[in-house]
Amino acid sequence: MSQLVAYYDEKPVAVKGQVEIHQQPLAAAAGVRCVEGAVRSSLVYVQVPSEAGPFLVPFGEYDDWSLRDRYNEAIRIMNTLGASDITCETYGEVAVRRGVRAKVMGRGAEVAQQRIENSGFDFRHSGAGSAPRDPRPLRWPDEPGFAAAVSSVLDNAATEVIINIRSNRTHATDGALAGELKGVGFDLGGGSQRSAATSLHIRATFPQGRRGWR
Repeated sequence: MSQLVAYYDEKPVAVKGQVEIHQQPLAAAAGVRCVEGAVRSSLVYVQVPSEAGPFLVPFGEYDDWSLRDRYNEAIRIMNTLGASDITCETYGEVAVRRGVRAKVMGRGAEVAQQRIENSGFDFRHSGAGSAPRDPRPLRWPDEPGFAAAVSSVLDNAATEVIINIRSNRTHATDGALAGELKGVGFDLGGGSQRSAATSLHIRATFPQGRRGWR
């Protein structure tokens, strides 16, 4: 998990060994980049590495931020690789009843994926395509499918690539870790409005017969 960071005005929050978090005086935040501007005391941040140096994302906003950042990176990768067509569809989880028998057997509702219409992630591009270029270094090198997509197009001249990006919900404000952080007095940030998206399905096609990449 990414490192958790918090800043304090006078003294650090007593965590009593319950949570692992790095605390520093607020003065140490001078010059630190944060997605919401100024760094606030007592707010838990996720420290995100980047080429320009680490920056901070409030704990309660991290899951939505991460999904959107990976989405933007996937679109960048496909465009740099010269895609002629790109589509992105958004899916969310819904509870589905499987009848009386499921309820009797203690299974209750099951979770299924359902398409979300008019999502902010929906994307469609159609064009002539272009000669492939290498998009590396990748912003999310460990994200499943990103490196594979690059190799498929650059090394094997793939004409179609599909990437599925899931929201990890590792920093949900109603999760166990969030409960521990709030229990010792930290603020998690994040508003009440959260994205309903849990999975992004991105499909890209590439022109056939290209001479290779430069």
